[in-house]
Amino acid sequence: MKILVVDDDCLVCKNVKSKLQRIIGPDKLFCQTAVSVVEAKLLLQNEPLPDILVTDLNMPGFSGFTLIKYVKEHYPEVTIYVLSGYDDYQLVRQAFLSGADDYLLKPVDVEELREKLFHTSGKSRTESAVKDFQFESVLSFIDENISRDITMDEAAASIAISYNYFSRRFKELTGYSFPEYVNRRRIELSKAYLQDPSLKIADIAYKIGYHSPSTFSRAFRKYEGCYPTDYRRIQNVPTE
Repeated sequence: MKILVVDDDCLVCKNVKSKLQRIIGPDKLFCQTAVSVVEAKLLLQNEPLPDILVTDLNMPGFSGFTLIKYVKEHYPEVTIYVLSGYDDYQLVRQAFLSGADDYLLKPVDVEELREKLFHTSGKSRTESAVKDFQFESVLSFIDENISRDITMDEAAASIAISYNYFSRRFKELTGYSFPEYVNRRRIELSKAYLQDPSLKIADIAYKIGYHSPSTFSRAFRKYEGCYPTDYRRIQNVPTE
C-alpha cells in the first residue's frame, strides 16, 4: 500500500507513519512524508502515485485545501483523508466540499486508523454515513426544494460531501443519477396532486418545479405514458 502523509509538523508525519507501519507492516507499506504542499506536489509528480493521501488542513503557505483540489483534479483515483481537531467541523466540512473522502482526528488513534484502512473493506466512515444520515437527509432536501431548480452541488453541500463522491454514491443507492431521480420524484409527487380536482395542471407544474405546464405534460407522458389530463380521466378525478 502506498501512502503520502502531509503535515507541516514533521513529528506528526513521523507519528502517523509509525502507526501505519504498525498496522500494515513495514514490508507491505510504502509511506512518504512531506511538510508542505509544494513538497507534496513534487512527490506526486515524480514518485509512485499513492493509494491514500493523508493531509493536514492548516499549513503555512499553501493550505491543505489547495492540495486536496490539486489531487482531485490531477489524480482523482487517490483517496484523501484530512487530519483535523475536535473543533474543526467547519474546516472538515469545507474539505469534504473540496473533494476529501474521509477524516482522521488528531492525535491519530491506531484503532481508528486500522478501521478506516481495513475494517470496512475499503469503505470509509463517510460512505457509511452517506447510507444512513445520507441519505435520508438528502431525500428530504430534494422534497423540500422540489418547487425550484435543484443542483447536485447544493444537495452534496447540504451534507458536506464532495460533488464527485456524492454523485457516485447517490446513483449506487438509488439506481438513478441525481437529475433523473429528481425528475422521477417530481412525477411521483404530481400524481398525488392530480388527485385534487381543485388544482389546475399549471398550478401543479409550478409546485413541482417545472417552468411551464407544457414542459410538465411532456415529462409526465415520458414517465407515465399519458398526459396529466389523461391520467386524471383514468383515475376518475372530477374536472371542471
